Amino acid sequence: MTWKSGTSLGRLKSDFVPKPRQDKQKEKLNALCQLISDLDSIRAFRRTKPEVIKEKFEKMKSNELMQLWKTIRHDVEKICYLPMEIQGLTTLMRLVAFLKMFVPLTSILVVLTIASQLRAPGKLLIPLPELFRSPIIFGIALTLSFSLMMALVLVDYTIRRRVVKYEEKHPEKLSRARERIKDVIEKLATKLAQELKRNNEDPNNFKATLFYKYEGLKVVKEKRGRFSRRKYPMYTVICSTTPVRNTSHLRVR
Repeated sequence: MTWKSGTSLGRLKSDFVPKPRQDKQKEKLNALCQLISDLDSIRAFRRTKPEVIKEKFEKMKSNELMQLWKTIRHDVEKICYLPMEIQGLTTLMRLVAFLKMFVPLTSILVVLTIASQLRAPGKLLIPLPELFRSPIIFGIALTLSFSLMMALVLVDYTIRRRVVKYEEKHPEKLSRARERIKDVIEKLATKLAQELKRNNEDPNNFKATLFYKYEGLKVVKEKRGRFSRRKYPMYTVICSTTPVRNTSHLRVR
């Protein structure tokens, strides 16, 4: 076996990483980013099932991360199950689920009516009834789709406002829980930075959009909405290039 001139065995070893292994490494890094995003969303009262968060921690196959999950499990459950304590909120959440199911369906209907207007029926990939070419049907589909989207935005906003008011009236119930989740997010950010460095990955390839700022995460973009300005911005972040804090001294509570 011969080597090309100027090529060292050490360099070949460092450059060559089997593709399945690379894919697995990137999958783990993406999973860490998603976990940070999910926990941040919970702190902002964008709820999900605690079981889903637990499964994501378990898929990381890390005793260290599972210990972190145990420190915030009750906090996550407390925030996720908070709507049960607010009168009328469960009904609104069911309405949101209904709207989220029908908005895409009405959007598809609008697309089909537009497609039937622009092209001859025989040239469409899927044959559509002549009814789809009717301007009346197009108007109904467009109005219905827009109305459902606006209803979804308004109901979702109502839910957020009610939760915020509840939190303002009962600050002692959730402030400590959110603070502990924040601490875990920053530890996950440190873990992500270590893994990025160990795998020689570019932090810019692993971005997350968050509601809050955290130590160890660098804000690269801040936005408040294109059409309607939000009161609070969203942050696009990457792992900070500055040295991350040492969390070995932090006691798991």
